[in-house]
Amino acid sequence: MTEAVRLFSPLLNGDVQIIARSPNFRQAVALADRFALTPLPILLIGATGTGKDLFARRIHAVSGRRGPLVPVNCAALPRDMVESMLFGHSRGAFTGAVKEHVGFIEAADRGTLYLDELPSLPLEAQGKLLRVLESKDVYRLGETKPRRADFRLVTSGQEDLGARVRDGLFRLDLFHRVAGVRVDLAPLRERPEDVIPLAELFATSQGRVLAPGATRVLIQHDWLGNARELRAAVERAGFMSGSKALGATALAEAIRLGTPLVESSAGGVDQCEKPRAEDRAQLLWLCRSHGGDARRVAAVLGLSLSTLYRRLASAGISLRPFRKSHFFSENSQGR
Repeated sequence: MTEAVRLFSPLLNGDVQIIARSPNFRQAVALADRFALTPLPILLIGATGTGKDLFARRIHAVSGRRGPLVPVNCAALPRDMVESMLFGHSRGAFTGAVKEHVGFIEAADRGTLYLDELPSLPLEAQGKLLRVLESKDVYRLGETKPRRADFRLVTSGQEDLGARVRDGLFRLDLFHRVAGVRVDLAPLRERPEDVIPLAELFATSQGRVLAPGATRVLIQHDWLGNARELRAAVERAGFMSGSKALGATALAEAIRLGTPLVESSAGGVDQCEKPRAEDRAQLLWLCRSHGGDARRVAAVLGLSLSTLYRRLASAGISLRPFRKSHFFSENSQGR
């Protein structure tokens, strides 16, 4: 039976629905809910498509704060306008400032400020953001009088900020301010129990259903693009299928059409180059030896998870069969 954690809030004009059948994702939801009721800042860590925006909305709704949720994509802020957009500016503060502007931080007063892709924020802006977090006082560009802003902070990133701190790309003092509570969102390939419920949700939103046999195709795919890739595949299959029921053939073709091109070593765009036979054999042996545990395999090879998954995709290797065989092997030994 599909279990979806569901929450309604009039502030959001609808439901905040998170599909969470897998234990690790249910734990992430429980952790977010628990600390949403506190003033502590929450840091969401997860790859693109894992639901960070959805978690931010849920945290805001659970918190009960009466102000708005103000989402800010730090990666999309124009570099020369970062401070103006975050902190605001007064009329005449710079050329082109013909009227005063309320920044995102001030706009989040009594609500929640959600800084998505926080690692993309320039170092200079990081220092000014730190001062705001410590004092709750916002100085608009061109003004010397502070404006008070009472907001709850939620931030997110695709990677561990610790690595960026070590590389000098992110301030250590700011890291300690934003990481009051860290919530890790596992990629979809590590929580296969959520694939079918999510696919059913996406199909229902189009007025369609999954046909018998379709689940096998969905479970066998690794979904490197997470829920976003799954949604796109289901929507693509809906346009390709002449039936209300989405079958295995339509879904398999939809997945194939959504497979990304990978840059070749020559710098152009080409299909993934097949690895040498001995390299593929090593990958297969490691996947089998470690029961399909991507983190262990990556550690043995000295690779990041993203690099390992690219190599696996290039070699045409899925971790899922190894996880199943490892599970059955352990159970048989325990009897």
